[in-house]
Amino acid sequence: MRALVVMAHYDADGQVSGHALRQMDAWAEVADRLIVVSTAELKDPTVVREITSRAELVTRPNFGYDFYSYKTGLDRAGDLSGYDYVVVCNDSYVGPLIPYRRIFADMEERPADFWGLTYTPRRGWHVQSFFVAFRSWVARSEAFRSFWRTMTPISDRAEVIRRYELGMTAHLRSAGFRPGGYFQESEADRRLARARHLWFAWHVIRAQPRARRGRALRRVPLEPWNPVACLADRALTEGRLPVVKIDTLRYDPYRLGSDRLLRACEERYPEQFADVRAYLERTQVQYPGRAGESTGPVVPPWPVRAAIGYVR
Repeated sequence: MRALVVMAHYDADGQVSGHALRQMDAWAEVADRLIVVSTAELKDPTVVREITSRAELVTRPNFGYDFYSYKTGLDRAGDLSGYDYVVVCNDSYVGPLIPYRRIFADMEERPADFWGLTYTPRRGWHVQSFFVAFRSWVARSEAFRSFWRTMTPISDRAEVIRRYELGMTAHLRSAGFRPGGYFQESEADRRLARARHLWFAWHVIRAQPRARRGRALRRVPLEPWNPVACLADRALTEGRLPVVKIDTLRYDPYRLGSDRLLRACEERYPEQFADVRAYLERTQVQYPGRAGESTGPVVPPWPVRAAIGYVR
């Protein structure tokens, strides 16, 4: 298998985290070429050497979010016709918790032309863009080329999600390509996720102004869940979900006790999580939280923790 990987990197302090370096190392077993596109101000020569010893480094100004870094890296790569896979990913997760080679081998047996680690109906069915792998015939297609060729930098996160994350899946599906996802929910997963989502919905509804609660009550409980956060502790079951998102640990969006999740991950995967806690502490001030989200790990009441919390 020949693979090109474009990895988006950002660090508010101009550093490179241990989990990002370990992901670069993990790519070495499957990637023929790794291009890291950084929007950080990399002033420390040691940091630059850490990256360039593992990958080609491209720097650019910090605008346009990860999708514009993906575009920049693909433009740098040039001809894609010689690769079996073209992958875009970012440094927003800890992992892989199982080898990439195993993930790709499993996906070879599934009927997907492009796929992610997660594929979700949230906001409309789409491959979540922190990791997307494109088979060779997709990367060579006019639909793929036109998507990236016509891309313009957008600095509004919600619009990036709408136009590019959701839009990419819709665009490629309309061209006849089949999407897919590595993580497969079992029926037990879905039962647990429904309960967790109702717990999440209760908090969202309570946070609304009184005049808007009725509308939120009709809408939020029926929305699909985000599997990478709602079922984050499935990472502990032999890496069925083979990554843990930094935002899940930082914000605890489903209010399920991400401190417990982090401790369990440190015990289960000591090497991969060796310095994740220190990274979260170092970058905490730059990530105060987003509107409508929890701003840090919470401790659910015991009955909730025992029934649906992370690491029950």
